[in-house]
Amino acid sequence: MNRTNKSYAKILLAGALSFSFAAEAANITLTETAPMEQQQQGNQGVPALQKELLGPYADINSIAAADLREAYIMLLQSVRERHDTWTDAEWNKAQAISKKLDARRKVVEKDLGTDDKAKIKMLKGELRSLETKKDIKD
Repeated sequence: MNRTNKSYAKILLAGALSFSFAAEAANITLTETAPMEQQQQGNQGVPALQKELLGPYADINSIAAADLREAYIMLLQSVRERHDTWTDAEWNKAQAISKKLDARRKVVEKDLGTDDKAKIKMLKGELRSLETKKDIKD
């Protein structure tokens, strides 16, 4: 029975990761509506974590198109190092930071090269898969 549970968990993880990557590759964005209080609660502490996760790219609104790819790489590297110990609140803050980067990407998108756009999509897919992996563990 234990072996069956492990196999089932692996299948679920593979399916979730596949869906996450496919959704990101297709640029599907799901929007959720939440009360303003809940959004404000989730955004508390983002600037401090933003500095930790993005390092020299913490001022998102000033990131040039040439540096945006590196900002996403920095975010993903930081998340990889810390994600095993994160709570849901920390994941929510990381998502908020990712959304800020996405907003900046839309502003400078015309100046991004095709390879940068592709790499950013891959990085976002990996970020989503790390979060999905955490959700499955819970």
